[in-house]
Amino acid sequence: MIKLVVTMDRQPGTTTAAFRRYYREEHAPLARQLPGLERYTVSFPLVPEDSPHDAQAELYYESAEALDESFASATSTDVRDDLAAFADTDSVTRFVADEEVFLE
Repeated sequence: MIKLVVTMDRQPGTTTAAFRRYYREEHAPLARQLPGLERYTVSFPLVPEDSPHDAQAELYYESAEALDESFASATSTDVRDDLAAFADTDSVTRFVADEEVFLE
């Protein structure tokens, strides 16, 4: 399983509650439409003021090829463009991982 990990911070002046609401109600439904996406999670810190980021998303794909195909889609462009509506785009980090599970 291939996983894309994305971290992000809210825009300056945006409350934690507003950031999370937008993510849940607007961004996540859009991202769920990405082709080939098999699993999608987001984590919000329990204590936001102690966290280096406001959210961490994990998008799971069957293969690197499936991820590449997904990110070549028009939906992917829409998802990336939507980040600017609620996240500080300069804070966004991404990396692709080959997840290894040691305990389930």
